[in-house]
Order: sequence, then C-alpha cells, then structure tokens
Amino acid sequence: MNQNTKIPTHERSGNRLVAFDGLVFRPRSDTPIWQQIYDHIFNLIESGSLAPGSQLPGETHLAEKLAVTRITLRRALQQLQHEGHLTARKGVGIFVRNLPSTFTVRDGQRFLDNFEAHGQEIGTQTLLILREPAEPVVAERLRLAPATTIIRLCRIRTSDKQPVYVNTKVFPAHLFPDFEQSYGACQSVTDVFRAHGIENYRRAETRISGGFASPDEAEILRLTPGTPVFRINAVNEDRNGVPIEWTRGSWPLTSVEFVF
Repeated sequence: MNQNTKIPTHERSGNRLVAFDGLVFRPRSDTPIWQQIYDHIFNLIESGSLAPGSQLPGETHLAEKLAVTRITLRRALQQLQHEGHLTARKGVGIFVRNLPSTFTVRDGQRFLDNFEAHGQEIGTQTLLILREPAEPVVAERLRLAPATTIIRLCRIRTSDKQPVYVNTKVFPAHLFPDFEQSYGACQSVTDVFRAHGIENYRRAETRISGGFASPDEAEILRLTPGTPVFRINAVNEDRNGVPIEWTRGSWPLTSVEFVF
C-alpha cells in the first residue's frame, strides 16, 4: 500500500473493534451492563489485548458494536478514566494508558537526565516567564522578605506530544539577573543555575500527594476532570542551604513512577 494513502475513518475504527467481536451484554441482577462493559475493557487492558497507548474506537461505533446506549457505554469509560486505565485526549479520543515513565529524584540533574520515558520523545512547552512581587506563601517558602521580586516559570512536559507534567516554578529574582537569556537557549533550569555560578544544588524536600485533576489541570493535561493525579511540591537549595527554587506540579497518576 502506498504510505501516503489515507485509510478511511470507518475502516480504522473497524480494525479497533475486533477486540469487541461477538460480545452480548444483557441485564443481570448481579451486574449492571455498564459494569460488564467496564470488566471486559479492564480485562483487555490487563491482558495486553488492548496495547498501551492504543486508541479505543469512537463512542458511536463502539456503542453500536456492543448494542448499548452511549450513556451506558460512557459510564463504563468514565469509570476507567477516573481510575487511570484510560486517558481522554480532548478533541482526539480515548486511549489506553501508556506504560509509566520513571522519574528518579537526584540532586543537580537536568529533568531529562532523571526522566526515563521508554523511548518516547520528550518535549518542553514554556507557557510563561515573568517577574513579580512574591505572594506571602511564596516568600515564606523561599525565605524571602514579603513582596521580594521573584521569577515565575510555568511549563508543560510532553511525552510523544502528550502532556504528562505541568508545573510552576518560582525563583528568587536577585539570584538570577540573566534568567531569561540563560533559559532561552535550551529551556533548562539547570543551565540557568550553572550560568549564575550554582554548579551544585540539592533537593531539600519533595512532597508527593494524590488527588483528582481540577478543571484547569485536566484542560492542560488533556484529561477528563477528576482523573487521578500526583501533585508535587519540592524545594531545591544551593550548597549553602539557600532556597533557589520552589516547584509545584501535577502528573497523571498512571504516567510516572518515582524513584528516590
């Protein structure tokens, strides 16, 4: 087949429907239909019949194949999404979770040196860099006087162009007068530190908590609101114990494993 030939949408959907051939879901007193569908898709994921990263058929095609209403199907799919087995990408479709990447928390290393993504292409999208007076909670965390100028950096990390981590970092501005110029070349905070004479730094604290994606987090990470996420709260210090960075961020729960 010519590599440039486009496969019609209905044929691509048909190929993805093979795993659902011959299924009949009927009302049962012990298990509602949506739960039966949930169980079947869950078993397909756990057995590998639905491969990590693979896309499910569209709701309309799948509901027709299973002879159920879209409302019933959607309840099963939403439960699988809320548990992290499936991921909804806005405007694209629903996908089986990828194998989790590994993030090793080590001192003085670039993000890419700590992140093992199993061959997936890692990207960085910088959303915002600005200088502003520190809010009280920021000043306290970085041990600064109230309203001291800080640098706020917001960015997204992607894996094969799918957002996997969104974070906000804040830095004492007086330590990094050339932050923007140093960061611009490679979008690396470690390069910024080294450009300002900080060759060695350490992770003073890392706090990881669980939660559910807020509407804003879901929008940025292309998740269904309420999808489980990890929330990160971490502080880096220089070799003299001076706070140089405070990071807050969110990862989809099934996208990463942390190693300490």
